[in-house]
Amino acid sequence: MQTDGQGLALEGADIVILGPAEWGVIQSVTAYTARGFARANRVLYVEPFGSWITLRRTARWQERRLEARPSIEEVADNLWTYRPPAVGVPGLTRWRLASEANGVILAWLLRGAARRLGFRDPILWSPLYNSAALFRHFPARLRIFESVDFDAAMARDAAHRALVLALEEESCRAADIVLAVTEELAAPLRAFNPATHVVPCAAAPEIFGRALLAETAVPEAIARLPGPVIGYLGGIDPWKIDIGLLRQVAQSRPDWSIALVGYVWFGFDRSVFADCPNIHLLGPQRYEDFPGFLKGMDACVMPFPLNEVTLRGDALKCYEYLAGGRPVVSTPVPAARRLAEVVRIAETPAAFIAAIEAALADPPEALIRRLAAVAPHSWDARIRQKAEIIRAALDARVPARQGRARSDAIA
Repeated sequence: MQTDGQGLALEGADIVILGPAEWGVIQSVTAYTARGFARANRVLYVEPFGSWITLRRTARWQERRLEARPSIEEVADNLWTYRPPAVGVPGLTRWRLASEANGVILAWLLRGAARRLGFRDPILWSPLYNSAALFRHFPARLRIFESVDFDAAMARDAAHRALVLALEEESCRAADIVLAVTEELAAPLRAFNPATHVVPCAAAPEIFGRALLAETAVPEAIARLPGPVIGYLGGIDPWKIDIGLLRQVAQSRPDWSIALVGYVWFGFDRSVFADCPNIHLLGPQRYEDFPGFLKGMDACVMPFPLNEVTLRGDALKCYEYLAGGRPVVSTPVPAARRLAEVVRIAETPAAFIAAIEAALADPPEALIRRLAAVAPHSWDARIRQKAEIIRAALDARVPARQGRARSDAIA
């Protein structure tokens, strides 16, 4: 993140922002947002809240251990993490009453955490679809709901999907403003909250641009693979990996190495690649090593299936691939079409393989086009855009509050 905070439309505020995962587990839109606003504001990043059973199960799905850490920890200047105690009611994603109860409990816990840090009149920000109860019970000067994925698509069954949609609607209505990473996500939410704005994903060029530097080392895990290396950087989950497509690529081009770098999420069966020895699941890596892994990839892919998640959402990795100078090949999802001038889009497996071959033969001047195309899509620009939206919302609330105060005085 390049911004130094100077000139940001929102400065000196206290912000409580709920994270979708523990700090450092994944590099999410929320994590980048927290870092960006901490340049000119005080930010508390709240790690997932729930029951001990739920948190242990999630850690097991993510193939990691729960670490013992202080409940409040400073991780950067003006940026703290808060790990709520695991005292939530089980079933918060399955039952409305559990979601409501956990919102009330978390609101009480956050009030205490905010007091410990001396936060005053904070802004409350959440990307979680079941945040309505928290919005109602936590005293905040502004409440922000941010949609980063179509969560209903990941529901277990029709009843669960209906609950997710209902809870998301309540969160939108309880929020003062709504942000969404794509117009596809934003459009249905405007029916519940007209103050809905689109702010897409982005890349951190100062991080991923290191893939272009001669001094950046390529980690041994990927350097040892025979080339060319076709890379994927990000979570390995069943909604964003077209298994059949990757298998066909691997079997059609056995001389290629396909490297998948990231957490293998719950619901993805890694054994589907057991008979594809040139597909390598390299697992989660340190964020600071991402540029080195990217440097070790000759071409990068977004082998997304066409589903409600990929057809509505954005793709962090697309911006990050381009910021690292890598050629990109994708299935025909909107996230790729928005950068179609520098992303090769393939409709069929045969076309996908041909597009990778073309990407591997890219001339040197193609790098310049990729970097130019991604330059406007930095987190610096996105944070400034979000700050302007928030400032406008706060300024609009001042006359309304003053009007209410005058009415009370007259009464």
